[in-house]
Amino acid sequence: MLAVAALLAATAACGSSAPTGSPIVFGLTGGNIRPFSVTIRPNGSVHERGTTPPIHRRQIPPAEVQRLQREIKVASLASRNCTGALPDTASRYIRSGGRTVTVHGSCDTAFERIWNKLVAAVGGR
Repeated sequence: MLAVAALLAATAACGSSAPTGSPIVFGLTGGNIRPFSVTIRPNGSVHERGTTPPIHRRQIPPAEVQRLQREIKVASLASRNCTGALPDTASRYIRSGGRTVTVHGSCDTAFERIWNKLVAAVGGR
């Protein structure tokens, strides 16, 4: 009995192997289109809200979620309004690690690259 208690205590001290951290959320807001969001939880589950384009994956590997979170952090994304973007056009956003970046238009190549990776990760178009 004492050995079982020691084993349980040691396992708890090592921590869980479950992924931790905040989810990645991306989507559209504003403009003349219904807003939508896609949430990728740390465990890899994918949830959508609103009228989203077709999402074909409901689960991605947790390691891929961690990779995407690192890429978002390293990209040092910043919110911006692109020159020439019409006011009735929706803005896209990416939220990760408690930080939200919103881009109105398509002038930010780093944002475009990350956005495209997120869409591809969930099997969207």
